[in-house]
Amino acid sequence: MKKYAMLLMGEHYDPQRDRCCFPTADTETHILTVRNPEEAVTKAVELADAGFGAIEVCGAFGADLARRMYEAAGGRVPVGYVICPPDQQEANGRFWAS
Repeated sequence: MKKYAMLLMGEHYDPQRDRCCFPTADTETHILTVRNPEEAVTKAVELADAGFGAIEVCGAFGADLARRMYEAAGGRVPVGYVICPPDQQEANGRFWAS
């Protein structure tokens, strides 16, 4: 069984409550939350220890934090991150600022 996680970060989340799993015949897709970068790094290690094969993170993480998570997990699980294309940055900024 493949296990994959998508992480969202925001101080308003409660990681124990704000989570879900979508199991299929061959894959478990988990949507998990963390409140800050330190929790994200810890979560990456926990997921690697639990046998997760891939982690994706929301744009709030950025390249540097995704790299820190990957390195903290000993390179055992890749950490990809979502980015907004440059031509959409203005619209993205308006949404998150409101």
